[in-house]
Amino acid sequence: MRSTIQGLKKNARAILESFSAYAPEHRNARQMLHAERITPLAPVLPQPRHLHAAISWIKKAQDAGNSGGVAWGFRARRPVRTYLPLGWIAPYPETTGYIIPTMLRYGESYQDEDSMRRARRMLDWELQIQLPDGGMQGGVIGAGAVQSSTFVTGQVLFGLLAAYQLYREEGIRLAAFRAGEFLLSCLDESGRFVKGFSLFCAPGAKVYEARTGLALAELAEVTGEESFRRAASRIAEYALSMQNPNGWFRENDLDFHDRPLTHTIGYVLEGLHGIGNLTHRSDCIRAVQKALDAIMPLTDSNGFLPGRIREDWTAAVDWSCLTGSAQIAGVLLRMYHQTGRSEYLEAGRRLLGFVCFTQELRIGMPELDGGIRGSFPFGGEYGQWCVLNWATKFFCDSIMEYLQTTSLPLSTGPASMQS
Repeated sequence: MRSTIQGLKKNARAILESFSAYAPEHRNARQMLHAERITPLAPVLPQPRHLHAAISWIKKAQDAGNSGGVAWGFRARRPVRTYLPLGWIAPYPETTGYIIPTMLRYGESYQDEDSMRRARRMLDWELQIQLPDGGMQGGVIGAGAVQSSTFVTGQVLFGLLAAYQLYREEGIRLAAFRAGEFLLSCLDESGRFVKGFSLFCAPGAKVYEARTGLALAELAEVTGEESFRRAASRIAEYALSMQNPNGWFRENDLDFHDRPLTHTIGYVLEGLHGIGNLTHRSDCIRAVQKALDAIMPLTDSNGFLPGRIREDWTAAVDWSCLTGSAQIAGVLLRMYHQTGRSEYLEAGRRLLGFVCFTQELRIGMPELDGGIRGSFPFGGEYGQWCVLNWATKFFCDSIMEYLQTTSLPLSTGPASMQS
């Protein structure tokens, strides 16, 4: 009886959702879903125009944030019986922090002074909101209690370090050092963070904090402080201890460790790859290779990768998490540079080509055009009916990696962008 009632409720909700699509405020989402239905799946070759369109969207998101910070994203539709806000969402400290290196790289590569100025505004905003303990708050501005989060602090640290390398200002270095000290205060000897948990996901240690470990390894390179390097190595040890013999990582999701997102898988791979290179740990590089070798067969010939993956490397969902696809594409391309294995280049191109296919450049909706959605299809469960700033950021990083790898020209800047 209980299962029957649950089934009826699920069907009723599905009917309500189908009617909700026609609400006037959901017009943008309806257009996007229509475009998905009528466009044959045909991954495209990543090109500079995809990068320029994505950077343009990030600039719009920063303008929408109205502070220097970058808006979390744009929500085109909300589920029935919820009160989630529509439109541009408030600025997001975590992702604004790691968008800074992306904007600086793009600005330097394409001589785009506007991107450089915007990165500086992002930096100044992050410096203003750093908390007294050196940490950075979780969640978007205004979304509940203001409390330092280890993962958020690590991600903002990437931006502080990239900016310090450019500007060499003592205030930036001190802010980065304070962030590092906060992270050390939350870390135990096993490499697990035991406090500083985000309020916006399940509490407890997370393997994807390996990317925070990478930020600490980079901080050690800048400051020469060995305590940061040792901490990064401990975080890597914890991540390695959570890898199964088949390459899959335990304790590696925001909420559902039995079926982690490709996004959090991407985080741990980025972290271990970077720590491995900075600290000369071949075990970290081997762990990344083991996971990538298991992921590649999961990727369809068209580049579709399921958004959640079970312990036996089988698909847990029928939608793709585009953030994770963009991240893993970037790791594959960097591993191609390191190993020369052509299958890494091909797999990275397929994944990235699929994300390029999903990037909307034609509908004429400024809030959506050029950005990267949470999921494909648009109604998938991750970032449902949203375009996300971090999905767009990782897409930009991987496109720049691909263009560098394939030696496509960097001279055609934003003015030459085509649809």
